[in-house]
Amino acid sequence: MLKSIGIVAGCYVLSVVLVLASDPLLSLIFPGDYVGGRVPSATALMTSTGFFVLASILCAWLCARLDSARAAKHVLWFFVVGELMGIASIIPNWSKGWPHW
Repeated sequence: MLKSIGIVAGCYVLSVVLVLASDPLLSLIFPGDYVGGRVPSATALMTSTGFFVLASILCAWLCARLDSARAAKHVLWFFVVGELMGIASIIPNWSKGWPHW
């Protein structure tokens, strides 16, 4: 049980690190798009979403590979934790203006 929790938590932390590490790269690719109070261009948002999707797929794959006997459960819990953390970060910041994150 602790191994499963560690795998899911570790993969989730890795996904957060990868997504945050993509921010400086996106700022270099799209200068001026990622500044406070400004809505990024559609291209910048699509690229950011693409990086997020790739990081999520990579981390879900790693989560499944680390314990292949319970791969489906680990990926399901990886998804659940990600959704709950997304909700927990968006709701308190919703009234603070754009962007919501």
